[in-house]
Amino acid sequence: MTTFNILLAFHVLGVVWWIGGVAMVTATLLPIFNRLPAAERIERIKQLEGRFANQARVAVLVVGITGFWMYALLPGEVTHTWWIGLMMLVWVLFTMMLFVAEPLHLPAKLGLIHSPRKFLVVHAVLLGLALAAVFCGVIGSRGGF
Repeated sequence: MTTFNILLAFHVLGVVWWIGGVAMVTATLLPIFNRLPAAERIERIKQLEGRFANQARVAVLVVGITGFWMYALLPGEVTHTWWIGLMMLVWVLFTMMLFVAEPLHLPAKLGLIHSPRKFLVVHAVLLGLALAAVFCGVIGSRGGF
């Protein structure tokens, strides 16, 4: 088994854990939480964030390390593709959210956590971008673009 294949396996496992968790939160838990009274909704979101954020941070680190390592192993014509740029953009956005915005409590300070609709829309947009990156990355890596 080559180094690249091992990196790819860990990369995919990290993406599945990370984006799967984001999908679960966005499509299932936030809509349920949004039916709760404001104080209870915010408490549930904080509980969820506390449990999932650390898991997502580990997954995002694994994805970043393996992704950039694989990127360094790829030939130049592959590394200059738009779909790799999309994957990197999604990784940077989530890295900033998990390692900067959330520890600084920016969603709460900006009032996002207090606006259920806006909070859900932000999550849905990020999930949509992430799913687009996965979709395009799979097709692109197989020579589809």
